[in-house]
Amino acid sequence: MHSLIVGMGELGQQLARVLIQQGHQVTGLRRTPIQLAGVQMLAQAVQQADLTDVAPIQQVYVILTPDRYDAAGYRQAFVETIEPLRQALSIHPVQRLYFISSTSVYGQDQGEWVDEQSPTQPNGYNGQVLLEAEQLWRAAYPEQLVVIRPSGIYDATRLRLITWLRAGRPVPTQAWSNRIHSEDLVGFLAYLANQNSVKTCYIVTDSQPIQQDEILAGLAAWLNLPMVKCEQRQVSGKRLSNQCLLASGYPLRYPDWQSGYADILHLL
Repeated sequence: MHSLIVGMGELGQQLARVLIQQGHQVTGLRRTPIQLAGVQMLAQAVQQADLTDVAPIQQVYVILTPDRYDAAGYRQAFVETIEPLRQALSIHPVQRLYFISSTSVYGQDQGEWVDEQSPTQPNGYNGQVLLEAEQLWRAAYPEQLVVIRPSGIYDATRLRLITWLRAGRPVPTQAWSNRIHSEDLVGFLAYLANQNSVKTCYIVTDSQPIQQDEILAGLAAWLNLPMVKCEQRQVSGKRLSNQCLLASGYPLRYPDWQSGYADILHLL
């Protein structure tokens, strides 16, 4: 199986290593060249992608990050790259295309449980642009597309909650949050590559939605840091279901925040 990874940032590089371990041929595409053992690297902007001289590609992972975190930056990264990629891939026998989207496509904000069948009515520009991109990819690859919607990604280099604690910023009460360790996101993407049958969309999150003040209190105790001030607020956020992921047979390495941070904190 030959896989193309479009966007060789940290997640793309992690995925490439796992796929190579599984015996896949991997080609990576990114603007600035890097060297990664076992990966054929293409130093190309996505908008000028040229895959003419690349061996036949069976599956594609689109893992892009915007240069700017505003509506224009999101459109440039996620929407304006679709047609150039579609044209570049038109000569290849693509069997699956995985588009890494986000759970920001769900606008629920009163603690509701959300799954893959829940309405997608995003409130922010990020979710709105990503939902548009999902729809455009679906039109381009109606049979091959698998949409991946991860929740908040964390690992030893993504320490937003610990930074929050150290900064002493107040936390609202009753605010639901959801997480997925990067090893499980990458592990699940690689796992799908070896499955004969997959669904068209997956929420990728752990098995324990939790309120932000609760997880911050737990981390503060572990790190011997003072707990930040809690501000009383109404219920907000959503609780993401990972039943579709679990039904696929993928075994989460980190099913909750405690197991994930236990492995991270000893590295700090």
